[in-house]
Amino acid sequence: MRLGTLHLGNHLVLAPMAGISDTPFRQIARERGCGLAFTGLMNAEGLLRKRGAYLRIERDDHPLSVQLFGSDPEVLAEAAQWAEEIEADAVDINMGCPASQVIGIGAGVDLMRSPEKVDRILMQVRKALKIPLSIKIRSGWDNQHINAVEISKIAEDCGVDGITIHPRTKIEGFRGRADWNLIGEVKRAVHIPVIGNGDVTAPFLAKGMLEETGCDGVMIGRGALGNPWIFSGRPSGSLEEKTSMIHHHFSLIQNYYGEKNSAHQIRKHLYWYTKGLPNCASFHSRLSHLKEKEALFEAIHSYFESIQMRELCQRSASEEDISVIG
Repeated sequence: MRLGTLHLGNHLVLAPMAGISDTPFRQIARERGCGLAFTGLMNAEGLLRKRGAYLRIERDDHPLSVQLFGSDPEVLAEAAQWAEEIEADAVDINMGCPASQVIGIGAGVDLMRSPEKVDRILMQVRKALKIPLSIKIRSGWDNQHINAVEISKIAEDCGVDGITIHPRTKIEGFRGRADWNLIGEVKRAVHIPVIGNGDVTAPFLAKGMLEETGCDGVMIGRGALGNPWIFSGRPSGSLEEKTSMIHHHFSLIQNYYGEKNSAHQIRKHLYWYTKGLPNCASFHSRLSHLKEKEALFEAIHSYFESIQMRELCQRSASEEDISVIG
């Protein structure tokens, strides 16, 4: 896939998830085959105030797109310019976030209610940047105001290099089913790359989105939580692979955040790495009370051993049943 002057290794993209898509998580995703990663959602004004304390880009953290939100064209342009100066590979303007603290300042999906403002913002940011510029949008504000195609055409006319669409409205949030048909409509309406997003929780669904919509790329968000193997075309990792991945992930977190904050950072990922496993609810309840690294890893190893023991007992019982029948 190509995004302006940026050539990507494949069509799989890691979504900009606030508080999740950090440097260690992006590295994990890339190691498993992710072609492009986004930073978590970043306030353009906050980025300009805190600069390096708010965002730093490691030497190996590429290709990387910095996703910004805001409503002031000049502030967004300046923040985008600074992202380019610290060697971001692309900049993305969020026009799809439904969070109240984002739409409360006239940003995120609230921008889709004002096409004229979208035009002003994108013209200003495009003038400030040499690197590729993209946007992320939703279907619209509600079912009576579906305007993703209109906003996409405006973006193309402003020189934007690509569009990601999550085909749910602001009112829907993350409920219901994503309307993949709208991804196809946007793709047919513009000549720039379109990345589809929404309800891709397994490799076969990524393939299905590409085939059904004709989109150029697939953005994976919640489907990658605890499951970076999705970028390798696999549904999930084995217990042994999960154990190895958890240790690797923790090591990356520790190197990036330091010893003090590493246990807190890995704990949220442990919920996702174990989601759907036998008796995970009771394990998650136990996990919430653990604060130290040693206690966390003792708990995860004990939990995985209990699952393996259970599977061994089930196999033994099954073999005994077969022996009796024979």
